Amino acid sequence: MIISNRKNNTLNNLLYTVLLLLTGYGVSYFNSKLFNGFGALVWLLIFILLTLSFSSVRSLIVPLINFKPFKSPLTYLYMLVGIFIPYIVLRLSIHYEILMDRSLIVYYKNGLLEGLKQYPLIKAVIFAPIWEELLFRGVLLFALLKVVKPIWAVVITSVIFSLFHPAYLFLSLIAGVVLACIAIKTKSVIPSIVTHSIWNLYTGKLFLFL
Repeated sequence: MIISNRKNNTLNNLLYTVLLLLTGYGVSYFNSKLFNGFGALVWLLIFILLTLSFSSVRSLIVPLINFKPFKSPLTYLYMLVGIFIPYIVLRLSIHYEILMDRSLIVYYKNGLLEGLKQYPLIKAVIFAPIWEELLFRGVLLFALLKVVKPIWAVVITSVIFSLFHPAYLFLSLIAGVVLACIAIKTKSVIPSIVTHSIWNLYTGKLFLFL
């Protein structure tokens, strides 16, 4: 019975992932035609509905949506480290012109980059951190923790996460590892969501001035 339940959960999680990928691609493809640029919001709503529709996914996610870790000073230390490490990697990448899309580095050094406007900034700071953390550091990470060693769960989810950010491949890989460690240490996705949000605010706006 236990083995059967595990198989069912695995199949449900696989179906959930496939549906997410298909709907994500569809929303992205029809963003300008059907959603007037509000595809990120539509995608977030679809993500939430799909997540709530699968009991195996809900059983993973619900316990991870809690604010209890914020009672511990260690949580703030984890979050500080989670911002500091990618910051160092970003600065080194720009200084030595490595590990990033070279055009971004050239644009930055020549003052050609512009900060995100109001709605794109909202997407980057609110929508993206919520669904990315719930998916990568919630569903995928904690599902993998049940079947593989923690190191492999962190590596696999971080690699997949980085593939979603090809222009910042290595930086996203490092950020993914740090965010996964935060989620595992705090047993919550809320600290990783906040850390991710702060980081996106920095790279989307403050990075141009600091």
